[in-house]
Amino acid sequence: MKIKRYDLPKIIKKDFFIYGKIHLILLLAIILSANSVVIVVYNTRLLIAEEENLNLKTKKKDDEWRNLIIEKNAISMPSIH
Repeated sequence: MKIKRYDLPKIIKKDFFIYGKIHLILLLAIILSANSVVIVVYNTRLLIAEEENLNLKTKKKDDEWRNLIIEKNAISMPSIH
C-alpha cells in the first residue's frame, strides 16, 4: 500500500483563493480605509497648526496697526507750548 502525499501549501493556497476572496478584498478595503483616515488626520493637524500660526501673525499685525494709528494721531496733534 502506497501512502498518498498531499501538497499542503498548495491546498491551503487553493482554498484561500476559492473561499477567501471576499475576506481578502475586505482586508484590503480595511487597510486602505485605515490608511486614508491616518492621512486625513495628519493633514488636518497640519492645517490646524498653520491656521494657528496665521491667527498669531494676524494678531501681531493688528497690534502693530493699532500702534501705528496711535502714533500717527499723537504726531498729528498740535503740541501745547
